[in-house]
Amino acid sequence: MPFTRKSADEKEARAAEKEAAKEAKAREKLRAAFFASPAGEARRAYESGAKVFQYEADVKSTKAVVRGLSKAVAKETLASRLSRGPVATLNAVADEGWELVTGSFVFVESGQVSRNRALATGQQVAISGTVIGYYLFKRNEANKVQLTDPWDVTDDEAVEELAEAID
Repeated sequence: MPFTRKSADEKEARAAEKEAAKEAKAREKLRAAFFASPAGEARRAYESGAKVFQYEADVKSTKAVVRGLSKAVAKETLASRLSRGPVATLNAVADEGWELVTGSFVFVESGQVSRNRALATGQQVAISGTVIGYYLFKRNEANKVQLTDPWDVTDDEAVEELAEAID
């Protein structure tokens, strides 16, 4: 088999294909992350016609929340596209057409350690656990905000940057 050199056009075409595949993978990652989040679940519930939406979250841990973007995407920073914490999550759910009705918090014990006190009577007990927040929303069409989904943004670099940030 004779040795053939690839033309510059073929190299550019392969590079473009690789870049397109990388971009498609990043967009799918953003889409999956959104629909796995409370905001994504809220959108599914809203689109199915649900009247109420409830979710629970460990309020002690913070996870990245992928949110929709305003029309001025080019002016936004990465920090505003990727929010963290319970308040950002509540706002993201409200933007999907929901109004917060109530929230309550419960301490969930995950374990305890006890030992006898030295030089005294009684025992010392240390309890470990986490705080869970329970949130109930009602449908409120006035709260529905039309945002550009992160995977539909036209800035390919922003999509890839955001997809890398949600790891």
